[in-house]
Amino acid sequence: MLLSAVVITNIYYVFFALVYGCVATICLLALFYGRRARRNVKKERVTRLPDGFSPLDVQRVFIGKTYPQRLTRALLAYWAKRGYIRLKYVSKYSVRVIKLKSMPAHTSSNAVFYDRGSYVRERTLFESLMRSDYVKKGKPVDLRYSMFKKNSIDYMRDKYAVREDEGVYSKKHYTLKIITLILSLLPFAFCAIWLGIDTGMYTGLILVGTAVIGLFVFMFVRDMPIIFKLIWCGMWLGISVGSMIAFYETAYDPCGIIYAAVAILFGGSLGLIKFVDFREKNNLSDYSDLINYRKFLLRSPASELNKLDYSEALPFLYAFRIKTLVKRKFIRELPTEIYDGDPDRKGALL
Repeated sequence: MLLSAVVITNIYYVFFALVYGCVATICLLALFYGRRARRNVKKERVTRLPDGFSPLDVQRVFIGKTYPQRLTRALLAYWAKRGYIRLKYVSKYSVRVIKLKSMPAHTSSNAVFYDRGSYVRERTLFESLMRSDYVKKGKPVDLRYSMFKKNSIDYMRDKYAVREDEGVYSKKHYTLKIITLILSLLPFAFCAIWLGIDTGMYTGLILVGTAVIGLFVFMFVRDMPIIFKLIWCGMWLGISVGSMIAFYETAYDPCGIIYAAVAILFGGSLGLIKFVDFREKNNLSDYSDLINYRKFLLRSPASELNKLDYSEALPFLYAFRIKTLVKRKFIRELPTEIYDGDPDRKGALL
């Protein structure tokens, strides 16, 4: 019996080493590659982005993918500033789109763009908007919802939510992301295995499966409404994690491996993984410009931002998701050739 207890204790410390080894590895990866990314960001002041740099380019550089369904307000403001459309106030959360001119093809001498690939997609989206009821029948665009969704504008989502590998991320980057994600999930699985060895309760392996489903839906299913996603994923994750912790009340766990596993399950997959960044050198200049421009908008006083063209900055306030933080620093007026509405009633776009 004493030998059995010694063996069980030794096995436990094997799982202790596995769990905390995964935690330590994730922390080291995040620290090393996070510092590498910071070192590669140029320390300079950027007060505007190059001509032709669009909200889609922001996504391309920041995350390596373009998701137009997240950029309704950004793209409307961007196209209006460039004279392709005019926006008419309808209500606080809706505008009407009026076409002024077409976007030139990327082969045209009149086309101004920073990246040909994102411009081609942007133009296709614009043409789809021009063919939609939003323009043809004057249907108001509800700014609270994405304009670029199935049954809203006819386009193939999979074609546009695509990875932009060339000049942005290498295979090493995605390999590191996958390794970090796996390392975030493994400790929870190790805890389920140890629970079975110690108590004979192997139902913990089922809980690992439900937790993984909930986490993957939360991280990778883009079109699910956020409130429903939080409730649905929270239920799957909450039941799985809560049940595992409850089961561990009867298990031998003097070092708290279950709590370390739960912490890294969420902290690693949702937090630390963002610091594991391996960019190609030819993308670091664009990345630095975006980081420094975002810092400029966030940190500059109102006296300085008031001198800028608000309509030029607005698309990027939306693309950076910082509009609510800095909008009060600007004099928020859009020229009538861009936005037609009652000056006493500022819609949600402003």
